[in-house]
Amino acid sequence: MHTFGKALGCHGAIVLGSELLRAYLVNFSRSFIYTTALPPTAIAAVMASYNLFPYMRTSRENLAALIARFRQSTAGLQVLPSETPIQIVMTPGNECTRRQAAILQEAGLDVRPILHPTVPKGQERLRIVLHSFNTPEEVDRCTQLLTANS
Repeated sequence: MHTFGKALGCHGAIVLGSELLRAYLVNFSRSFIYTTALPPTAIAAVMASYNLFPYMRTSRENLAALIARFRQSTAGLQVLPSETPIQIVMTPGNECTRRQAAILQEAGLDVRPILHPTVPKGQERLRIVLHSFNTPEEVDRCTQLLTANS
C-alpha cells in the first residue's frame, strides 16, 4: 500500500499486489467496494508530486541538517527517539504542555500540544514538525524556548 497523503500532499492510496490479492479485495473488501475512485485532478496531483521527488535532494539535505540541529540542541529535554521530521518532546501534565505550546506559538512557531486523554496521563507531549523551509534560527528559537521553559 502506498498512501498519497503527507509526503505527497495529496489524498488517497493505492494497493499493489498479485492478481489473487486484487481479486480478493474486489470481492471481499467492503471499504474498497463502496469507495469512489480518485478524480483525474487528484491523480494529476499525485503524478506531479512523484515527478518532483528526484529534484528534492537539497531540500532533503536541509531537512536532515535541521533534524540533527534540533536533536543536538535538546540534550537536556526528554525527546523521543526519531530521525524523522516529527519530533516529540515529553512534558509533564496537560497544563505544562499547554503553557509550553502557547509560549512557542506566541514566538511564531506552530507547535501542537498532545494532551491527556489523547495520550495516557503523564505522557503528555509537544509535537514538533520540522520542514525543509524552516531556518536554523527557527530551530534554535524553538530549542531555546523549550530549554528555558522546561
